[in-house]
Amino acid sequence: VGSGSATDCAPGTFNAIAGQPTCDNCAAGTFQTQSGQTACLQCTGGNYCALGAAAELPCPAGSYSNTPGLDAASTCTACPAGSSCSTGSTAAAACAPGTFTASASARTCDDCSAGTFQTEAGQTACLQCTGGNYCRLGAAAELPCPAGSYSNTPGLGAASTCTACPA
Repeated sequence: VGSGSATDCAPGTFNAIAGQPTCDNCAAGTFQTQSGQTACLQCTGGNYCALGAAAELPCPAGSYSNTPGLDAASTCTACPAGSSCSTGSTAAAACAPGTFTASASARTCDDCSAGTFQTEAGQTACLQCTGGNYCRLGAAAELPCPAGSYSNTPGLGAASTCTACPA
């Protein structure tokens, strides 16, 4: 009432009808980055938008979503065990061979510890190296003890822990 000129709607708001006294907030699941707009945009996958959002916010690390129009971080899906999700992920990434995650909501995969290995992607645990072999940190496969050495002890973490063959 009594305005000398029109005022643009602020980011996060819109007005679709001329002559209105106020602007409306963008609905949850939508956003608007620019001022003076007549509509809001739907949030894209990997993001969420609260009521009146002026920008998309990424799903937190350890979660993902490929569904558009999410309205809260809690609506992003937790990454399943055996995978990881960086901030704003649209899909869970399976842990690579030599890595694992034992629980859900992992931000990154962990390396298999020395003395263990994992040959497959997307796993929740590593396997212990068998006798006659050793496994370095992050091993995707067992390595045989070097020529001239042996071991019947499982879980060796380095070639130097194999026993030299006797004379």
